Amino acid sequence: MSDWPVMDREQRDLVDEWLPGAEVVADLSWGLVDSTVVRVRHEDRDLIVKAGGPDNHHIAREINGHRDGIAVLAQRGLAPRLLRASPSHRILVTEYLPGELVDEGEMERDPNVLRQAGAVLGVLHGLKSQTDETLERNLFRKAVKWLDKPHRIPPDDCERVREALEAYETSPVTVVPNHGDYSGRNWILHEGRLAVIDFGRYGYRPAHHDFIRMYFRRWHDHPDEMNAFLEGYGSDLRESLGSTWWKHVLREAVATACWAHKVGDEPFEQTGLRFIGIALAELTDMDFSEK
Repeated sequence: MSDWPVMDREQRDLVDEWLPGAEVVADLSWGLVDSTVVRVRHEDRDLIVKAGGPDNHHIAREINGHRDGIAVLAQRGLAPRLLRASPSHRILVTEYLPGELVDEGEMERDPNVLRQAGAVLGVLHGLKSQTDETLERNLFRKAVKWLDKPHRIPPDDCERVREALEAYETSPVTVVPNHGDYSGRNWILHEGRLAVIDFGRYGYRPAHHDFIRMYFRRWHDHPDEMNAFLEGYGSDLRESLGSTWWKHVLREAVATACWAHKVGDEPFEQTGLRFIGIALAELTDMDFSEK
């Protein structure tokens, strides 16, 4: 094979075994984490090959997800089907879904697209549920630990963030299948029908966790888009959360700002920093109104 992005020898050997003679069509890798994503042509059909480096956890999550809730979506044409996988080699092959990536622009503002996206997420979240005794505690502890690593959160904000995160009393939570990065950059539209890709952050979390990334990306500034999405989803999970919603926004914003600083993604870092400020302001207003 020629023109393949970087993979280790065992991964390349597996691709040769699974897809003999496959040719690279496009390198779709993001370049920020140790994941290789390639569109290939094999026996007159297009496929996606994903491979991860030694410290990559996303491939295993995606493989597990395909053997869990993603398979249900795939059966309905709402996600790609898994064709080959090796967790030990951190590599998988899925079918390629034709269509146009929504990723902002007019399509991500289209009420019909948003209602479809909400409906698909509602299907995923509705597949099953269970109780997790420790997830919330671990997530908040991890967010606090991020504050002890290099970051660019203003010192005054950092102290307020630490106080808010450490004071939050976590409890057992109901968790459901989560995409983990649900937004227009992972929605494909083909002939008016929406499907979802990239399940590298798949896992079981509270349902509202899938709302937070969209809130950062679009909803805060475009509430009409949020309303269309929620029509498709069927409910607004934030209504029963009160200040808890903003504490989760704060936790996610800290993780976003610190992780993005670590990998050098400045625009994503600025998103995290912005929503740290927004969450702190909302929590301060709530505290004031309660006095």
